[in-house]
Amino acid sequence: MIAFTLVCMGIGAAAAIWLARPLLQEAGAARLIGVGAGAFLALGALSAYWVNGMPDAPGAPYQPRMEALRGADPETLSPVEQEEWLRDAVRRDGRDIEARRLLGRFLAATGRELEAIAHFEQAIRVSPQARLFNDLGQTIVTLNQGTVTPEAARAFTSAHTEDPAMPEPAFFLGAAAYEAGDRAAAASYWGGIIMRLDEDDPYRAAIASRAADLLSRPSMGGADPAVLTEGAERPDVEVMIEGMIARLETRLESEPADVSGWMTLARARMMQDNPQAAASALARGRAAFADDPGARALISALGAAFELEETDA
Repeated sequence: MIAFTLVCMGIGAAAAIWLARPLLQEAGAARLIGVGAGAFLALGALSAYWVNGMPDAPGAPYQPRMEALRGADPETLSPVEQEEWLRDAVRRDGRDIEARRLLGRFLAATGRELEAIAHFEQAIRVSPQARLFNDLGQTIVTLNQGTVTPEAARAFTSAHTEDPAMPEPAFFLGAAAYEAGDRAAAASYWGGIIMRLDEDDPYRAAIASRAADLLSRPSMGGADPAVLTEGAERPDVEVMIEGMIARLETRLESEPADVSGWMTLARARMMQDNPQAAASALARGRAAFADDPGARALISALGAAFELEETDA
């Protein structure tokens, strides 16, 4: 303890003299200031160690600690120990894809998305697997507060190409297409997911409900209603809605391959408290997509949400 303290004092004094050496080379008051400053810095360093130092604390050598962690049941480890375990595995074998992926997911779950992204990218360079691209895309989405950025879309596209049966990439690609205004592409992605999931899979119902809600919303086509009505007399809302529905019905008669259009029409009819017309719209939509089970599943999900019985067109 005494020897260690003396060593610390010596290091502190040497550092103080080195810092104050410009003043020590001067004469008179400047030299005195330099000597005083050196003594002050040395005593300050010693005081800081005296207050904060813990020379009696037991040490924790790295190798014995990691050997103990490697032999432990992972389920008994604390979050900090789990992270140490994963980092140790990655250090020992940089090509251990599973360890690097788990470390990336751990970091992403604890708010360290940038470091997680770095690990996913390194893992992809070793082995470009669909699940790695998917983890990368989801972490980028989280980092950007739910937005499917072009970087995330590229990761999801790679994941979808590697494994079209994986539901997550298709869901996010559908979300990106929907945000871009491409409802047909969104319906194709989402309908495909629904058809690949088992009937009793809870994700199937959740995805179908969310997709049906989004695809049945009226599209403003990018127009700003405030601009369209600026300077004009306030329109009769009921007349305007009826006109929009009539135009939509007319368009669907000539362009029936629009699953979002049929769902929007059904939703509008329900808002008019006309369930018979809504059921008719869904039935015609199902008939238009007789050979597309994914689109029919989306239409059925909307019918279930409205508690409408399926009928023939």
